[in-house]
Amino acid sequence: MSDNKSILICRCSERGLVNVDEASSLVGDDRTIMVPDLCRAAAEKDPILGKGFSEVHACHPRAVRALFEFSGNPLPESAKLINHRTSTPPHANTPTLQTNPAWYPVLDYDRCTHCGQCFEFCLFGVYEKTEEGRVVVANPQSCKNNCPACARICPETAIVFPKVGESPINGADVSDEDERKANVKINVDEILGGDVYAALNARKQKRRSLLDKKKIDKALAERKKCSEDPS
Repeated sequence: MSDNKSILICRCSERGLVNVDEASSLVGDDRTIMVPDLCRAAAEKDPILGKGFSEVHACHPRAVRALFEFSGNPLPESAKLINHRTSTPPHANTPTLQTNPAWYPVLDYDRCTHCGQCFEFCLFGVYEKTEEGRVVVANPQSCKNNCPACARICPETAIVFPKVGESPINGADVSDEDERKANVKINVDEILGGDVYAALNARKQKRRSLLDKKKIDKALAERKKCSEDPS
């Protein structure tokens, strides 16, 4: 192992979707780090991900790059990404024992065109748009466990859920563009019905009302707390 080589290994402890037993033998070297779950580490902006790893043992490379990008620590192009993704076990799409599972989307910005369809579709405020029109995953904790619906309607297959069983939503390579586009059309029709734009607008209004209710509830709770505070 060269002096400038640093390795990260993901155990995927929440879902058990990777098998890094062989790579685990590298642990013990001071340049090798093992994280229990790369998705959780990225969601929590764990500073350990900023070490500039030259080699990562985890799942699909597209998902790994998106996770590091989301954490604010994009991997260098030269990084070696080793895919240890296993065949999907029966529990891959079931809730975990975590009360706050690390289930959320990340964006493949090599594919994303910032069309905003995911932003309009999501009811839970997971996505936001910056002033520059860039779509970002702003509230990953708001995503509903085991729901990859937004990824199904993304016209560029740019949304990645690393823990889902289905390809290419899980970050696997997109191999057939024509089939991909046909599948997106089918998914949109199934989820939204015939009038796609009207349905998206209706969902947008519902999303806004849900978010407004959350804000109102929070404000009422804060006012109640202040009124009860004797100080």
